[in-house]
Amino acid sequence: MEPLFNFNGSALLSIAAFLGTAALLAAAGATFVFLLWRGSGYAARRVAIGGAAVAGAYLAALAGVSLAGGERAVEMGASKYFCEIDCHLAYSVLGTRRADALGAARPSRGAWEMVTVRVWFDSSTTSERRDDSPLYPNPREVRLVDAEGNRYAPSQAGLRALEAASEPQAPLTRPLRPGELYTTTLVFDVPAGVRSPALLLTESSPVTRLLIGHERSLLHAPTLFRLDSSTALAEAGS
Repeated sequence: MEPLFNFNGSALLSIAAFLGTAALLAAAGATFVFLLWRGSGYAARRVAIGGAAVAGAYLAALAGVSLAGGERAVEMGASKYFCEIDCHLAYSVLGTRRADALGAARPSRGAWEMVTVRVWFDSSTTSERRDDSPLYPNPREVRLVDAEGNRYAPSQAGLRALEAASEPQAPLTRPLRPGELYTTTLVFDVPAGVRSPALLLTESSPVTRLLIGHERSLLHAPTLFRLDSSTALAEAGS
């Protein structure tokens, strides 16, 4: 199965385009203020029009790439890569399990949905300049999304119950060195009859909304991990 990426196209080009556009707009803004201060209203208006044209072109490219990207899904066991500039982290869903209890802990909505994720620092994606130092991942957003579009955040109560019944789970902020991997289980409190759940695992940085081709950019459809919804409701952790 071919891996998917959290960018459509080159992440480096996207970041360079964002920084270059921001620098142009900052320079235009400073020039506009300076010209107004000098009393050159006509020149200031020309600069403002140029700045608006640059901003408009960037927003048009942002929206166009987002709409052309379409909705994508990561199948069970397949990988989704996150660009960390000079290397990539690969995320895969290894399995899911649904339970009506974890030991004595009962979910408030009806069921615990547990999703096991593998995180791997793909050493083949590192740049030549990168050493063996640990990578601290960018902040992540994690939600379970059902067929109606409802979103459920990870349950801390469910995680504590799972760890009490089994073992501690690694946080997604865990640093990794090239070639290292780990598995962790995310726990969600969902309705017992939740239909077609999918996992949304993406970056949470606000600036990603303005990066051309990023899955979180404006108007871009999210890339979801498909989950096996045939998992039976069962007692767990007893």
